[in-house]
Amino acid sequence: MSTPGPGHGAWSDSLGAYMLGALPAEECAGCEAHLEVCAACRDDVADLQAAADALPASVPQVVPPPELKGRIMAVVESEAALLAAAGERADRPEGPPVAPTPAPAREAEPRRGRFRGWTLRPALAAGLAAALLLVGGLGGALLAGGGPEAQTVTASVDPAQAPGARVTLQVRDGSGMLVAERMPPPPRGRVYQVWIKRPGRDPQPTSALWSVRRDGSAEVAVPGSLDGVEAVLVTSEPNGGSDVPSRAPVIAAQPA
Repeated sequence: MSTPGPGHGAWSDSLGAYMLGALPAEECAGCEAHLEVCAACRDDVADLQAAADALPASVPQVVPPPELKGRIMAVVESEAALLAAAGERADRPEGPPVAPTPAPAREAEPRRGRFRGWTLRPALAAGLAAALLLVGGLGGALLAGGGPEAQTVTASVDPAQAPGARVTLQVRDGSGMLVAERMPPPPRGRVYQVWIKRPGRDPQPTSALWSVRRDGSAEVAVPGSLDGVEAVLVTSEPNGGSDVPSRAPVIAAQPA
């Protein structure tokens, strides 16, 4: 079992957000610096990455409705509020305090496979699960079982930023999902961000921040309705996203 490095307690709960590109730039830099000195957190990142890669590929991909995100995030925010109200008591068992008794010394058990006996705090686990539901396609699996067939539009991809990549936009009932193949990961310290462009208006940022699996594949739900949308754009932005695009689009798709 790997030994935690300095500051392990302060950063362990941020690993899920770091993997999803949801940390502010300054916190992302601190997390990356901690990963360089903490073998335990590096192992945790590897475990979470394996789970994140496996879950989306294990279910059929359908376009979730826009209201799905609201329902999931309502559950996550409710649990986070309860944990915040409980404070430090959230990690303590009920009942009067009991004086600790020394445990007999024993040798460390060997690690058995990639997924060891490691758990996330409830708020982090719920947040990561919600993000995987929205980005990875599990949310679509919950809603599978009928509905009109999706219309598929081939997106334009900048060959200078993503050589060899292929991306399509699947549209069903006004909702969209980007499906990428052979897409390179965003540069270090950056994340892909989805933008919505309506006629006569500047691109509007969305909350869809994403990266790709090891094989360059990804499925990303486009937030909101595509009714009246001129184009769906994707740019590479600093971790945490931007309010205004900082680079030229790497992906551009026009809903039919």
